[in-house]
Amino acid sequence: MNSTFTFLAALTLGSIALTASPLHASGTYRGPSPPPRAQDSGVNRALYSYGQRIFANKVPLEARGNPEPQRARLVLLQSQLPKRTAKKRDLVALAGRLGPDQLQALEYYVNQRFGK
Repeated sequence: MNSTFTFLAALTLGSIALTASPLHASGTYRGPSPPPRAQDSGVNRALYSYGQRIFANKVPLEARGNPEPQRARLVLLQSQLPKRTAKKRDLVALAGRLGPDQLQALEYYVNQRFGK
């Protein structure tokens, strides 16, 4: 009987020790995982940034001749803007003041930012 009692006591204490230890273990919480790395989204960052600066009027612009060739492209860009943004920015006013690379950057920015 003594050996049975010892066996049952050891079995009970062993099962309690095994079930209680994971519940009270310290240092097992690692916190939230870091955000995934940004993969190449296909956006040309240099062109996008340049177009963004032109859109925000942070690039000095000067008159470059006849505004008519650019006007149609800028009207199309203006129509792509949301109403709230279109009230604040008049892209058509930039006609004749943009170089070919500036117009391309502005088109790229508007297409990426406000949809195609």
